[in-house]
Amino acid sequence: MKKPKIIQKSTPVKRPRPMKRRTTVIELHSKLHSRDFPRMRTLLRCVSSDATRPILHYVQVETDEDGVKVTATDGKRLRSDRFSIEASPGLYEIKANTARGVFLTKSRSQMKFPNHKQVIPSLKPKDAYILKGVGSRFVLWASAALGCRLDPSMIALADHEAVTLYIQKDCPELYPAVLQNDRTTVIVMPFRVTEPWVRELDELRKAA
Repeated sequence: MKKPKIIQKSTPVKRPRPMKRRTTVIELHSKLHSRDFPRMRTLLRCVSSDATRPILHYVQVETDEDGVKVTATDGKRLRSDRFSIEASPGLYEIKANTARGVFLTKSRSQMKFPNHKQVIPSLKPKDAYILKGVGSRFVLWASAALGCRLDPSMIALADHEAVTLYIQKDCPELYPAVLQNDRTTVIVMPFRVTEPWVRELDELRKAA
């Protein structure tokens, strides 16, 4: 009588999934990235060209569980956006920025990007006026009405962008205005106007 064969079942070996590599290049095209490209172009308007502050020539890329966040500032304004892209964290140099495409590469520089979170004032209702609207024109009119005058050229905001505007109740002419939506934060410092008629308007506004 033949002995029955014993068949040994092999236990499948679970192989670890390969880690997702983050690229050190950010490349966006106007025709291929209709959502991210215009916002990146607007963000790059905040990059400084001041030769005495080379760190502001870069953009900062951060990553977390929500994705990739890119921040740019020239010292007077700042914009931070979330993008649907893959990128490793660090400083990035602008290699190309045209109407057709944007190309950024990760820098080996050891310089430290400014901690922009320190300049954001309180956004609580007890400390700030909170208004909702669309586009840069809304921001200019609403902020000026509350005593915070902003330079139109400094507002890195597309005309169609819906935002919540925060203006400080105490000394609005000194503290930055903050614009926010679900993917974007913009911070703009007000400018001081010294013309006599402006000072008279300020006095009337304070007396009202």
